[in-house]
Amino acid sequence: MNHTQRLVLRALYEMASEDQAADLPGLASRIGLSCTRTIELLDALDRQGLVDAERVRLTLIGLTLAVNAPATARVALQASA
Repeated sequence: MNHTQRLVLRALYEMASEDQAADLPGLASRIGLSCTRTIELLDALDRQGLVDAERVRLTLIGLTLAVNAPATARVALQASA
């Protein structure tokens, strides 16, 4: 799992913790990626059993990893740092 995938897991966890409904546009905005790229990441994580891409939700295994992942930051901001 790469850094960007970990950001997706953590963002989904944070959104749930904040009682914020997770949807594709909100998730993409939170991590600073396009909806297209976010879909690709969700699909990859779904194949690994870490998210339910259709529902934009963590699985129990994904939740376990998300809890231990570093806090989210926008991908675009990290790339320029």
